[in-house]
Amino acid sequence: MTFRIYPKVNIFLKIVGFEAGFHMLNSRFVLAQGSLYDEMCITQKDSFCIKGDFSCEIQDNLIFKAKCVLSEYLSQQGRETLGLESLHIEVQKRIPQGAGLGGGSANAGAFLRGANEILSLGLREDELVGIAKYIGADVSFFASGLRSANVSDKGERIESMREDRMEYEIYTPNLFCDTKRVYKAFADSIRDKSRQYSLPTTQWFCMESKEILESQPDVAELNDLFESACVCYPYLRNVVDELGQGWYFSGSGSSFFKLKGAE
Repeated sequence: MTFRIYPKVNIFLKIVGFEAGFHMLNSRFVLAQGSLYDEMCITQKDSFCIKGDFSCEIQDNLIFKAKCVLSEYLSQQGRETLGLESLHIEVQKRIPQGAGLGGGSANAGAFLRGANEILSLGLREDELVGIAKYIGADVSFFASGLRSANVSDKGERIESMREDRMEYEIYTPNLFCDTKRVYKAFADSIRDKSRQYSLPTTQWFCMESKEILESQPDVAELNDLFESACVCYPYLRNVVDELGQGWYFSGSGSSFFKLKGAE
């Protein structure tokens, strides 16, 4: 079984609070289905294996974590887990890391869906999303199979957004943005009272993505993490100046995106 795994972009990303050690989000996640994608091949062999150009140990790989969480869930249901130990996963990585595109989370979400299919587990969409929330913040979106969704809480609350599919152009500078470092900078700005949490989103959750982007040209207004990312990585301001208007910041960076065909 081989399939393409597309990145996500954040049409907007607002930080609305902090609870139980996590930042609370209001965001719109959209799959950027274009020329940038990973490819995952899942087959059954003698033992579990992950192959790919990953920059981490296997125990830190989100695919491996997804396998462990899925195994625990099945065990709690009194179901067989041996099939998971036979899966051979090979990933052709093209989505850059530290880019705000959710590449690792996308791989984990795709693995959940792929394992569910190849092993005929029969798990429902809501079960996959529920399992995904124990793997990582963005995994629930990718496990849902949705193209566009309003995302809230820690990233595990997913509500489908029906809208026309848009094509996006993505630009990723040669810069790795550490998500933890960017969020720490944001937390520091809250602590020193140089900024406040955003109010919960109401209007944007009801608007189509194209309408939001066309009505709000300010990069920082759409993404609460942009200024914090610039504190950590000042070069991002140079990128903004070079790209010009119509480009927006995804996640904690470093990627920018725009609607294809937009001036």
